[in-house]
Amino acid sequence: MRLTIYFSLFFLAVYLVALAIRRIIFLRDKARMERESRTGGRVIARVGELAPGSVKKFRLICQKYRLDAFLVNYQGSFQAYVNRCRHMETPLDFVRYQFFTEDGRHLVCLTHGALYEPGSGLCVEGPCKGLSLYALPVRVDRGEVIVGCPSGDLSHLAE
Repeated sequence: MRLTIYFSLFFLAVYLVALAIRRIIFLRDKARMERESRTGGRVIARVGELAPGSVKKFRLICQKYRLDAFLVNYQGSFQAYVNRCRHMETPLDFVRYQFFTEDGRHLVCLTHGALYEPGSGLCVEGPCKGLSLYALPVRVDRGEVIVGCPSGDLSHLAE
């Protein structure tokens, strides 16, 4: 009986430490975002840093949620999406830093092969056909690509 109580207390302590660490990391990321923010968004890249067909992963702190996201330069136009497949709650680049199909025409979910149009985020093939990736507002200002938080309730986008 005592052993069970000791193990329970040990696991409770580990859990509380993990929660504290998670909160510290969240506050660190929030402070970093505030430092890198300008007029309602976070500066993600300079225009010249992202060649057409390239992708940059980043995180945003929106309201009380941390969003894993990616910025894509598709044919000279910048789009940003939450890095989450609409079929399953897995990142598109589940195992490796790979977002585009080999021919570069579509974004691909490596978990099950769903294909998305890079310019709109619309799923054109796979189990999520007809749904779209969660888009984030993007603007270019003074040579910098700035991504903002979406409006409304974001609880469905939380990690």
